Amino acid sequence: MEYYAKSKKKQLSAEEQEKRRTELLDVKEALWEELETNELHLLDECIKNQGKASEKEEKQKTLQEHQKDIVQCAERFFEEYGQYFSEKEKKLILEACRIHDWGKANRIFQAMLNPEMASEQQIKAIKQIPHGYLSAVTVSKKELQNKVKDFTEEDFRAFITSVYHHHAREDGYEGSDIRKYGEKYYLREISEYLGQEKTKLYCSNMGSLLFRNNGYSGKFICDLAVWNEYLLIKGMLNKFDYAVSAGYEEAEIECDIKEKRLKKRIENFLEGKTVRPAQRFMKDHSRENLIMVAPTGSGKTEAALLWLNGEKGFYTLPLKVSSNAIYFRIKENYGYKNAAILHSDSMAMYLREDGEGEMAAGIKQERAKMLAKPITVCTIDQLFKFVYKALGTEIFAATLKYSKLIIDEIQSYDPQSIAIIIYGLKTIYEMGGRFAIITATFPPVLKYFLEQNGLAQEKQYQFADFTGEKSTSDRMLRHKIKIRPSEIDLDEIADQGKKRKVLVICNTVSRAQKIYGELLNKNESVYLLHSRFIRRDRNLLERAIMDFSESDETGIWVTTQIVEASLDIDFDVLYTEMCTADSLLQRLGRCNRKGRYYPEEVNVFVYDNRNGVGENSIYEPDLYDRSLKILEKYEETVFTEEQKTKYMSEVYDIEAIKKTKYFKKIQECLERFAEIPPAEYSLQEAEVRDIKSITVVPDKIYEENQKLFEEGVSILRQSHTAKEVKDMIRIKFQDLTLGINLKNCFGLPDGIDRITVGEKDGRKVTDIHRTQFKYEFDLIKKTGKGLILGEKQDSENIFL
Repeated sequence: MEYYAKSKKKQLSAEEQEKRRTELLDVKEALWEELETNELHLLDECIKNQGKASEKEEKQKTLQEHQKDIVQCAERFFEEYGQYFSEKEKKLILEACRIHDWGKANRIFQAMLNPEMASEQQIKAIKQIPHGYLSAVTVSKKELQNKVKDFTEEDFRAFITSVYHHHAREDGYEGSDIRKYGEKYYLREISEYLGQEKTKLYCSNMGSLLFRNNGYSGKFICDLAVWNEYLLIKGMLNKFDYAVSAGYEEAEIECDIKEKRLKKRIENFLEGKTVRPAQRFMKDHSRENLIMVAPTGSGKTEAALLWLNGEKGFYTLPLKVSSNAIYFRIKENYGYKNAAILHSDSMAMYLREDGEGEMAAGIKQERAKMLAKPITVCTIDQLFKFVYKALGTEIFAATLKYSKLIIDEIQSYDPQSIAIIIYGLKTIYEMGGRFAIITATFPPVLKYFLEQNGLAQEKQYQFADFTGEKSTSDRMLRHKIKIRPSEIDLDEIADQGKKRKVLVICNTVSRAQKIYGELLNKNESVYLLHSRFIRRDRNLLERAIMDFSESDETGIWVTTQIVEASLDIDFDVLYTEMCTADSLLQRLGRCNRKGRYYPEEVNVFVYDNRNGVGENSIYEPDLYDRSLKILEKYEETVFTEEQKTKYMSEVYDIEAIKKTKYFKKIQECLERFAEIPPAEYSLQEAEVRDIKSITVVPDKIYEENQKLFEEGVSILRQSHTAKEVKDMIRIKFQDLTLGINLKNCFGLPDGIDRITVGEKDGRKVTDIHRTQFKYEFDLIKKTGKGLILGEKQDSENIFL
């Protein structure tokens, strides 16, 4: 009997194909005016492909073919990346690839997809035991010892756990359950499949499992080296399995280790320019883990990319907008097309990349999710979920073993994210991966927690600080500060905005909206940017503020902390509400960023009004007060890069901040990550950033785009609509929505609908809630306050 790995893909009849083709044509006609050129092109491709669907009937994949494909995929991978793995590691991974699906030979599984067993309807109703569990009890420890040199008991535990849990299945089975099932439905079949008689199952293997996925959340006791070995075997098994199951022969594409194309392009980009000390340092220390501190304008990005030295890399940043900027920089400035972008909006970016002659958007996104490109620009959310020990996250840790990880601006993260990064770096280092932290400021508290978690300077990493380097600091005399214990002086700002580029940064959106409204009465050239604009409008405003920064115009931009680390902008003068030291130094980087002039006069005005300060607010009072008190020492003198480093060190002095919530949160999170039992969190629950928010669309925007929403919801409800089309619709919806933080709320606030757009009989097709709050924005003038919480708007634009 032939054994199969998966069901044969259903072939549509000519009538079914024509029906779906007609439905896609109807979508195109209905949304013709709503879609952009590349989106219409996508629809045309789907329509054309629908007509080709039956030209070639797909051959059903046999179990033997799948086993061969995944082993060959792994072998090809090791030809390129074998240097990062020991011979034992390679052998264990290959063996896991070879045997992981043996359990699919069981008769119940085969009855679901084997044409030869179509008549055995009665056994299809029998509950299956997951095939991974059967695979794990098919091999004995002795068999593996004969195949893997220096095989130990701990190797067996890591190996058998990887096979047993290679899918995330609930595990409520005892060894006797598996033995009884196997003897009845599996032993004869696996013997036939392998061509050798199997007379018993090794259910005692279950006693060697590192954990069970059965809801038990007691204390997890496991040697870290064994856990890391499990992460490696399971992660690489999943990587190869995902690639082959998706129809790819290679798990990695466009390997750059030998040719070092990206490195050469960076060197060409820098040709004729002075190589800066930070760039030389990272290039010369490409084999080491690094923490490098250097001011804005020191060439940190190029330095980090030179450090990669052609090896597989991940470049992480705190925000999507800054990730996008680096991605475009790599592709456009350096002409390196083999980069991927990966974050919650990356599919939208791929859909907008038209005419590159590369892969279709869906394939680009799929390969990015498989971590297959030589360099991926992403947010940390995409990589660090493995610290939660959730099933399905092992692939990230395993991939980082043979990669280099760049973390840009680590001080911009909240305490929980910092703890996740530190714990993740510890795991990556122990598995053999390498990291580089590049930042303008590096608080000593981060160094302290790194050392507490086994990452010490001069042992596990090299540290270099270029803030005092003469060739850099001479060009970086950029700021002179004045503290004002009052509210922001709007008259002064309005006057300055008539002759200079003025940036105003507020701690809260509501304060930014208020100041913007008041400044409009004093100066016509006033613009506003914060997080409560729908994505379409926020994208417009982000481009507008960067264009304004590069132009000869004068005027005023009122913003919030979203500009701290995400936008490459340079203003003449900054008016900012006081905040904590890390945020303040980021804000300073938006003023005289390129050192265009020596600050003879004050160009940064800091207002101590305590807006956004409180126990449940944005800034912790203790850190705010320390930041303010210590800043006073640097008033009305040129604030040098060396002094900024000293300022950060003073504010975040270990002994001085041990009682702050900031310090305690990092400590508590690190302790929690060390104790989390495997499988306590699901893949969906393993969130890196603790953000409680919902997605909303203002009624005004919904009504203006009602046709798109109604037709789009109808498309999303159809189970057979092409994935690319559904992705396109979801992205169109995303452009018209925004997120609202509900961190301090219980339930949904009044003014936001409880049900979601398109929800019917309790069945959701989107996660978007309509809101009655007023939304204000002029697309032509790029002006308006955005979403105004607490101020409702009726359908006839009569404000309540």
